[in-house]
Amino acid sequence: MGRTADYLNSAVMAMASAKEFFGNNGRDYAGNISKYYEYVRENDLLLTHTLINPQVNRGVGPSKQPDPFIAARIVEKNSEGVIIRGARMLATLPIADEIMVFPSTVIRSGQDDMPYSIAFALPASTKGLKFICRESFTSDSSYDHPLASRFDEQDAVVIFDDILVPWERVFLIEDPDRANKVNEATDAIVFMAHQATVRELAKAEFVAGLATLVAETIGADQFPNVQEKVVDLLLMAESMRGFINSSEAGARLNRWGLMTPDYVPINSARNLWPRVAPMMAVVLKQIGASGLMAIPPEEVLGSKVRPDFDKYYQSKLSEAEERVRLFKLAWDVAGSSFGGRQDLYERFFFGDPVRMSSAYYAWYDKEPYRQRVKELLHRKD
Repeated sequence: MGRTADYLNSAVMAMASAKEFFGNNGRDYAGNISKYYEYVRENDLLLTHTLINPQVNRGVGPSKQPDPFIAARIVEKNSEGVIIRGARMLATLPIADEIMVFPSTVIRSGQDDMPYSIAFALPASTKGLKFICRESFTSDSSYDHPLASRFDEQDAVVIFDDILVPWERVFLIEDPDRANKVNEATDAIVFMAHQATVRELAKAEFVAGLATLVAETIGADQFPNVQEKVVDLLLMAESMRGFINSSEAGARLNRWGLMTPDYVPINSARNLWPRVAPMMAVVLKQIGASGLMAIPPEEVLGSKVRPDFDKYYQSKLSEAEERVRLFKLAWDVAGSSFGGRQDLYERFFFGDPVRMSSAYYAWYDKEPYRQRVKELLHRKD
């Protein structure tokens, strides 16, 4: 699972510690985020959040869409709160207790985009709040679909049908500058990225173990090309572990007084992962090959062809039933609908990898490396 409680709860913690960032502007937005953190903490709540505007026309901003209320925005403000109309995507795990709505794309500072600049939180059960979900990938059989039957998180487009957001639930409003800076200025992005890297390490370790078992089970582990592919997965796992260890070893108090991991290795991890994560499915497919397709359903275990199944599906290290169970797990990672969703999830978890690279290029302090080269160029000895 990707959207476990520690992802957004750590973000809320960071934002609450940086409550001064949210300011006042006539209302106690700083107090709102602080109180919301305490509410989530004391009630042990699970949060989801919305990420981006609907994919209608990516060539223009939200105010230039066919309908200015396609993307969620402010309709009006009154004494009770703010009325929101429109939609957001992508709300993973919509069965959560609460949903947070924070800007995740750059909001222009012009007047037309001001109504889209808002941050708030609501109970997922709020009247008028709608979740349009994709097809479920779950299954009744944990043998046929060992991951999808247990861990399908669901994804949804969230529709705000003139939802009233009480003032005490509002954290930012009509403030593009703060909206564009909120994750970085509060260090929420650091804690979210740290949690994501821990998840990536766990997944890399799991797939490395799975690929090793698949190779050993069918006797393919003796081949150097297969060993090289498994090593690629092991290197991925150790790289993620190194990023985590480095970030924690370099932790320090941030400007708000919160002990915070070093962002350089964590930001490096979140830029590297989308480049290497697709390799996991590729390696499993290369090692399992046609064996991943020749995996009969659970019904075969109690059928009249069971003797044939036991004879022709056995492997070097296991009986047929156990071999097929292992290969079904590999298929659920690499080839099923659940596995395809996981691949897409990892590719775009923090956004478009190309834009992320551009942002990383502008953010990273390259000057020390440039100076080394310049010093060498001008040495006299």
